[in-house]
Amino acid sequence: MELYKSGEELAYEIRQTKIYGESIAFWNLGQAGILIKGKEEDGLLCIDPYLTCSIEVKNPETEFKRAFPPVIDPAMLQEVDGVLVTHGHDDHLDVPSLKEIARVSESSFGIPAPLVTLVQEQLEAKSIHPTKDGDSFMMKGFKITPIAAAHTNYETDSLKNHVFLGYLIEVNGIRIYHSGDTIVTSELIEKVKNIKPHVAFLPINGSDYFRTSRGIIGNMSFREAVDFSAMVGIDLIVPIHYDMFPNNRENPAYFVDYLFHHYPYQKFHMMVPGERFIYHK
Repeated sequence: MELYKSGEELAYEIRQTKIYGESIAFWNLGQAGILIKGKEEDGLLCIDPYLTCSIEVKNPETEFKRAFPPVIDPAMLQEVDGVLVTHGHDDHLDVPSLKEIARVSESSFGIPAPLVTLVQEQLEAKSIHPTKDGDSFMMKGFKITPIAAAHTNYETDSLKNHVFLGYLIEVNGIRIYHSGDTIVTSELIEKVKNIKPHVAFLPINGSDYFRTSRGIIGNMSFREAVDFSAMVGIDLIVPIHYDMFPNNRENPAYFVDYLFHHYPYQKFHMMVPGERFIYHK
């Protein structure tokens, strides 16, 4: 399968992209992986990079087999300044990807507090920030505010730190919300409504009895992602978490069809792996 852009070509595009005015560039890395670039002084931020085949290498019998190869080798991400992880599932917290990024870059890592001990052992002396619901911090020019997620319930450790998180990312005058894996809850609606993100990355693969019975934890459906976006005032919806694993995805045409019939003037963009999108405020 030939990807839209990948490897050295994609790495070159990331390096050469320049941002001016109130804008950002972002790239789709597949599944929930997103790379965001602000102005030169803001740097480059990566979220949930699954850039290996580690799941199927570790367990050749798994039903989680990639539908397409990684769009870029993590060793090509030397210029990444920060990496955010939303939760501990292997397609979001991919230790081999994180180790390679740590090896080639000066990146710092934002990891949900309950998972820090696990990751610290792998990343050795690298800068790791324990992310906690509502506690803002900076990654170069990016202001990050973690937001609790329910995948499919809110879960905390013994210190009341949330295991599943999304992130509000503010850079260059633009508010970006990456939900991580989550369902819609009244608490999430209220939090995100107060933010009014310009751009939101939301899962659309949903859930059902048969996947749940096999231990596959669900997310918001395409309908819920659309209705949620309309309710909280998102400018641009970018659906995620539907493209990589054939056993756990949704046809994005349903997402588009539902938008067309119910919110025909809502902005959205369907991304292919390796694609760049430049958003102007």
